[in-house]
Amino acid sequence: MILSSEASEIITYLKTAQGEFVNLAEISRRAGGKRRFEGSPDWAKNLMSPLVDAGMIEVNSRGHYRVPPTAQPKGEPPAPAKPASPSRRTPRGKILGDNYFPESDAPRVVAGDYFPTSD
Repeated sequence: MILSSEASEIITYLKTAQGEFVNLAEISRRAGGKRRFEGSPDWAKNLMSPLVDAGMIEVNSRGHYRVPPTAQPKGEPPAPAKPASPSRRTPRGKILGDNYFPESDAPRVVAGDYFPTSD
């Protein structure tokens, strides 16, 4: 099936909905833009039936549409992600043992008692 630019806009919008069903008014508003929706609020209505017949979109019993979810082969689980090699990692801070704040030779800002008493 050769898609018109309007049908392509509808499918592109439905792909952004991530498998959720969307009503026709929302499709007309989001896929065509604000000006197109204001000029003709039901512009997408005539395009939906050919897209459903071609199997490019699905419709539920309430009249909401979505792009069919992509089916993964059942025999093979998805491959696990490989961890980055140590040479590609960027160095972060260095922690020495359990002491996150190692002592330094720099003078302390506050020396002595925090609340000196006046005698």
